[in-house]
Amino acid sequence: MTAQLRSELRKLRTTRTNLGLVLGLVALILFGVVAGAFSSEADLSVLETQRELIGNGAFAAVFAAMIGVLAMTSEFRHGTIRATFVFTPARMRVVAAKAAASFLVGIGFGALGAGLALGTGVLLIRARGYDVLIDAGDVRKLLLGTIAMSALWAALGVGLGALVRNQVLAIVGLFAWVFVVEILIFQYLPGVGRYAPGAAGTAMTGDTVGDSSVHLLSAPLGAAVLAAYTCALALAGGLALSRRDVT
Repeated sequence: MTAQLRSELRKLRTTRTNLGLVLGLVALILFGVVAGAFSSEADLSVLETQRELIGNGAFAAVFAAMIGVLAMTSEFRHGTIRATFVFTPARMRVVAAKAAASFLVGIGFGALGAGLALGTGVLLIRARGYDVLIDAGDVRKLLLGTIAMSALWAALGVGLGALVRNQVLAIVGLFAWVFVVEILIFQYLPGVGRYAPGAAGTAMTGDTVGDSSVHLLSAPLGAAVLAAYTCALALAGGLALSRRDVT
């Protein structure tokens, strides 16, 4: 298992697409923080506005999920999955190794996103002449929550990729679920929607932005729910691969 994990980490480290995702993450967070800081509608003298500004680091979870999806589906797309299964016939072990490797990379994505948003946000708040109202507790929740959420989403992406296998469908499905389906569920059935993976991840950061925040789970429960989704998808993906031929 250790050798397989090292192999998967090497694949993630040497894939050019992943470097593009890192650059995309940096660009998106910088754009979000700068645009939010200079928006005519943003009142940086309010705590919630400052938290929302720094909360842009949560975008790291989306990019981390794509890392996980690509870790699995790219092998099917390029046909390298055959060689992977030749060296490691136990397909559940392959999925587990990919999920663990993506989890570790997701930690890096979360740390980068949260740290960049925090540093840039605080700098711009002060540059605009406002006091920083976010305390150490808020910072801790945002940083640790974003890092943990990103790691879990990265591993979840591997399970999704193993189930769907088609790269385009997996990525489109991921975005459609997070940015369309979950929003609709949360809007009309908040009691159910708060148990969705996206809402559970948001709860991990201690997010209290907007009226809908009152429906979010506690941070520990959100972490448990998202971890359960991650384990369930990884298990389902591994079982699906074990029961069908690779073509």
